[in-house]
Amino acid sequence: MTPKIQKSVWVGKTDRIIKEVPVPSPEKGEVLIKNVAVASNPKDWKLPYYIPNYAAVEGNDVAGFVEQVGEGVTKFKVGDKVAAFTEMRGGDRTGAYQQYSIAPSHTTFHLGPETSFEDGSTLTLAYMTAVIGVYQRLGLPQPGQKKEGSKKEGLLIWGGATTVGYFAIQLAKMSGLYVVAVAGSSAPLLSSLGVDEILDYRNKSHEDLVSEIRKAYDGQLHYAFDVVSENGTLETIAEAFQGRSGAKATYTLTYDDKVLDEIKEKGVETVRTLVGTAHGGDSEALAEEYFDKVGRWVEEGSFKPMKVTIVPGGLGGVKEGLRRLQEGEVRGEKLVYRINETEGL
Repeated sequence: MTPKIQKSVWVGKTDRIIKEVPVPSPEKGEVLIKNVAVASNPKDWKLPYYIPNYAAVEGNDVAGFVEQVGEGVTKFKVGDKVAAFTEMRGGDRTGAYQQYSIAPSHTTFHLGPETSFEDGSTLTLAYMTAVIGVYQRLGLPQPGQKKEGSKKEGLLIWGGATTVGYFAIQLAKMSGLYVVAVAGSSAPLLSSLGVDEILDYRNKSHEDLVSEIRKAYDGQLHYAFDVVSENGTLETIAEAFQGRSGAKATYTLTYDDKVLDEIKEKGVETVRTLVGTAHGGDSEALAEEYFDKVGRWVEEGSFKPMKVTIVPGGLGGVKEGLRRLQEGEVRGEKLVYRINETEGL
């Protein structure tokens, strides 16, 4: 029997307070998930930090068992082993840092018997950001769409060792693309994914990076996925791509209109990748299709979840996990919390 009250973590600018709140009920097209493992994303600390008077149950990466199904849900039944990307605009009922979370059925997917809940929790928000960026915003070929004998398209991914970059690399390689990744100390990890060229940004001037990007893939790069989107990364890409017909870049964070106008003047088209379009936007169908696929891919071994680092203490560990993210201590890993480690459960 589903309890009426649950423990949840309320995340503010500096506070991370565990409270008791009601367990929500699923509405039409939704499922209620009893969380086993949940994971963090950088936005979980950024939203409370930058939005005045913000406090909410944060997080959107969950994995567990279906506890209840809402009206019209036919793909899932009570007891199914699943992971889900919960809605970012759904209020506290959809937050991940609690015992039970609501998720839309179209961004929920089955986990195979050999896939752990911890691994499953890494395959949600960041994975879908990669899907939308590579296939919808850049319009690059999806797996199986590349025509035999056609030219292999190239893709620059800035931030290859981020979780989004890690998944974008795998998607690009599955699509037969030539992948150039900009990264730092994670070259061995990226090489294991089949990256064709790795550009180390450390100790490089702006001019050096522009030159290296221009030369990459014999000067044939026209597409870029700027996962980092900070400290001039998009401007560097635009300068390197200047003069190339059909040059296009997608980015993830907010940019000043003046910067985007200057990039446009260089002949580079830009478009922002917003993962929230998977819920109530133009990416819903794509999201459902690719969440259905990733569960199978991981079970088959053709797609790798991000490396998991367990933060001890369950929900009590969220404060430490968000601190690590905010301080920039997380590289090539995903911070995950096991709900059953929460004190008092």
